[in-house]
Parts: sequence; C-alpha cells; structure tokens
Amino acid sequence: MTKIMLKKFKAFFPKPPFKSGNYTKRPYIDNPNWFVREVANDDIKALLAVERNVYHGELPWTKSAFLTELISPLPHLYLCVENETILAFAGCRIIGNDAHITNIAVDPNFQGNGIGTFLMQELEHFAKKNNCLTMSLEVRLSNRDAQRLYRKLGYVSRAIKAAYYDQTNEDALDMVKYID
Repeated sequence: MTKIMLKKFKAFFPKPPFKSGNYTKRPYIDNPNWFVREVANDDIKALLAVERNVYHGELPWTKSAFLTELISPLPHLYLCVENETILAFAGCRIIGNDAHITNIAVDPNFQGNGIGTFLMQELEHFAKKNNCLTMSLEVRLSNRDAQRLYRKLGYVSRAIKAAYYDQTNEDALDMVKYID
C-alpha cells in the first residue's frame, strides 16, 4: 500500500479530538506531584498496564474500547498522573440525564490515598456541568471496598444484575447517586 493510499484510508476514520480546551490540568490536593488531566491517545498503553495491575492480568477494556471513548465530543475520561506515570483513571458517558461511570481503576500501589474519591468527584463535577440528574455505575458484588467508597460518596443500591461480567459470570450491583 502506498503512502498516499494509506493516507486516504486513514482519512475515513475520525481522529479522537484533542480535548484540553475545557479542562485544565489540576493538582491533587493531598499530593502536589499528582495531577488530574484528560486522557490522550498516547496514554492508552499505560491505561492498559494499570488495568492489568488492578484486574490481575485481565483487560476489561481493550485498546479499541478506549479509542472509542476518546472519539466522544465531550471530555469524560480522566487520569491521575505523577510525572509520566499514570496512577489511576476514571471515565463516564452521558446517557440522557445520567452520567454513567464506565470505568475506574487505581493502581494497587496507590490505592487508599484518596485518588479514587478525587476522580469520582471530578466526574461528578463534569456531570453537573452537563446538567445530569443522576450518576450510575455497576460494581462486582465481591468488590466490597469499592461499594464502601461509592456509598461514602452518596451512591445507593438500585438492583442486582445477574451474571453481568462476561469472563466470570459474576453478578453486579447497580448503584445510583442523585445529584443535587
């Protein structure tokens, strides 16, 4: 394939937009070396590494899933970074008046430092800015620590989704937060 043909072929696929216009990189209050910013294409390889650490070698989200999220016109995928090292990430998708949390992962070496809480607060700020009335998510029934965090942040249980997770057929707890 010649370079010209390759260029024409690539033109058929939209490039994820650069989304720094509406979001300013912000320091994490408890550690000024940590910053929250939007995810860029170049971050995906590192996001997959964080996923592998969190999910014991599994990849709930693939590279193509992250790329699909980045195509969205609204910025909604954030990460916490120290220098060039990604410590955590979280994202949501707006569906009607709901901001649905699509993914959140904090590297096990950095869990317990409030990064997950901070990222959830960033997503809530985004949801409010976009006039959402609720935020929702699913969490594994076995993930008691995450459920505890979500309840602390104001989420309540809504339902159990049977065999929600493909790889393990584990049930999920569906949770919602009503935004004021």
